[in-house]
Amino acid sequence: MRRLALLVVATALIAVLVVVRQHDAPAHKGPAAIYSTITHASSSATSAPTTSARYRSGTVTAAAHTPFGDIRVRVTVAHGRIIHARAIEVPHGNPMDVSLSKPAVRTLEQEVLHTQSAQVDTVSGATYTSVGYLTSLQAALDRLSYTAPSRVTTTPS
Repeated sequence: MRRLALLVVATALIAVLVVVRQHDAPAHKGPAAIYSTITHASSSATSAPTTSARYRSGTVTAAAHTPFGDIRVRVTVAHGRIIHARAIEVPHGNPMDVSLSKPAVRTLEQEVLHTQSAQVDTVSGATYTSVGYLTSLQAALDRLSYTAPSRVTTTPS
């Protein structure tokens, strides 16, 4: 009898949690919108150097819109290497967003510095944050790339 009562209570609790979390989910789950702003970049890098550097030195801020909020990433490149890839804005609409976004961003920042690219895996449990971060990062790296950047809509400073 006790087990049955415990099972009923646990099932009801799980049902309530699922309903509450679905209610917090956004209605629109479309692709992330991208916008970027160049804050500083070296002007002497109009053509690719003969070295293996993939990026020109500078700092660029780019952002992506996710269903849970904007993610803004500031990337600093020196001598062709990514030295900083900091998330300066992450979703913070509710405590769940904050508890998922901050650790995910720290993991992504470490992986980006290790791989020197935006080609890293997403963080499990923080998919929207990961995709937004990596989209923002790629937009910023495109602005610092020696090759033609992909389509990025720029916003005025």
